Amino acid sequence: MAHFMRVLTKTTQAPTLPVLVETLEQAGFAFTTFPDPDDERYTAPDWSKLHLAYDERSHSLMLDRSLRGQAEGELEEDVEEFLEQLQAVQTDDAVKKQITDLLNESQQIFACYIPDDILEDGWNLVEALMEQLLDATGGTLQVDGEGFFDAEGELLLEME
Repeated sequence: MAHFMRVLTKTTQAPTLPVLVETLEQAGFAFTTFPDPDDERYTAPDWSKLHLAYDERSHSLMLDRSLRGQAEGELEEDVEEFLEQLQAVQTDDAVKKQITDLLNESQQIFACYIPDDILEDGWNLVEALMEQLLDATGGTLQVDGEGFFDAEGELLLEME
């Protein structure tokens, strides 16, 4: 089943698409992008989408960026959904408060759609991309079916 990995941040700062792409290419990954470097959206500081096609046998990875208050975006919807799910989680109140505060204070979310047919190279690419976003923003990682993780990969809260 397709799922998402997300980076939630308390900042609106983000690496540009050229920086994201160049860093991944320097790490040895091969892929094509949408938008491509000839598209004016590629260099826009307020970018919202990046598709990474890494293998013709698999669907592209899709990264969406959304900021708090944007009419089009997933941040508020995702935060609301996570807050609802959090109510049903049995955990320490301090941990619940930490995640609640994180969700309420998040100003930006990067949501990476991971297709059903992802290959090992795709997983490696997703991990490198998420690590890059975590390092650049000081964010927190959320993985569908697993939970919330800090920037060092330590589990903060398990959530199915």
